[in-house]
Amino acid sequence: MRTDRPLTTGELRIFRIATLLTVITIALGSMVCATDSSSACPAWPACYDDQVGPQVQRGWLENPAIEFIHRAISFACLVFLGWAGWLGRRHTDARLRVLPWVALACAIGSAVFGMMIILFTLPLGLALLDLGFAFVAMVLIVIATQAGAGLATADGEPKVRNLAGATVVTLIVMHLLGALVAGKTESGWASFTRCVSWPMWDILDVDRWPLLQGVRIGLAVLAIGMIAGAFALSLRRRHLRGPAWTLVGLLAVEVVLGAFIRTQGITAGQTNGIVAPLAVAYAVTAVGVLWAAAWLLGRAMPTAARR
Repeated sequence: MRTDRPLTTGELRIFRIATLLTVITIALGSMVCATDSSSACPAWPACYDDQVGPQVQRGWLENPAIEFIHRAISFACLVFLGWAGWLGRRHTDARLRVLPWVALACAIGSAVFGMMIILFTLPLGLALLDLGFAFVAMVLIVIATQAGAGLATADGEPKVRNLAGATVVTLIVMHLLGALVAGKTESGWASFTRCVSWPMWDILDVDRWPLLQGVRIGLAVLAIGMIAGAFALSLRRRHLRGPAWTLVGLLAVEVVLGAFIRTQGITAGQTNGIVAPLAVAYAVTAVGVLWAAAWLLGRAMPTAARR
């Protein structure tokens, strides 16, 4: 029997933990990419053939602890996504009844492809699916959690919802194109462009397909414009101000980091072409921008429960 009652405090807590773990999993995945740490744990699920945990190592680059922690949290993420799906299975709103299960399926797909990256070499198409599944899982569980929280209005905010939704789609396409155009450095490393990040506001010689690089820059500019529009509209609604300010704040950090990286210069022979701490900050903030856009999207939708 289905119900339209609000989620209880305990049920909502599970949804929020699932959301948090999903965001952390993707953020750690971006750190793994930015530090080239995936190959530091060559076995799976253990870190080495003869040792479960990672060896202690200082520094960012090729650090097995980053990869191992990423795996552990991703497993916990799957558990809580399934738990959230079970709790919402009888709700009348499809966002609570269906989206957690779809998010779980996408997260499992991403986890399987991640395992294959460790054990084998994935073709580009499957690597793009890995990244795309992770993004979709995060967006869907964020929307489901916001629906269950009951903080939105009964009718939602259509204009903000349309802008936030278009922003989410634009950002996902921009990030997938980054993995597509990424080239190789002089030392043989895949360039930092393959990681979750915004474009460097220039056509990079280390990467390929300048036309698509230009498209990425255009998508970034488009996303900034839509975020500005959604922010202006959100200031009129109290329940939208939190996610709107968070989105604009993270976007500002990302733009400043990108400008700073450009002034530092990107060396084709350097690992990832960029200093590791800056690469990590740039990648993790990019994940934060996408999460905040999904948060605003979910908050701008009608609430799932009558309170």
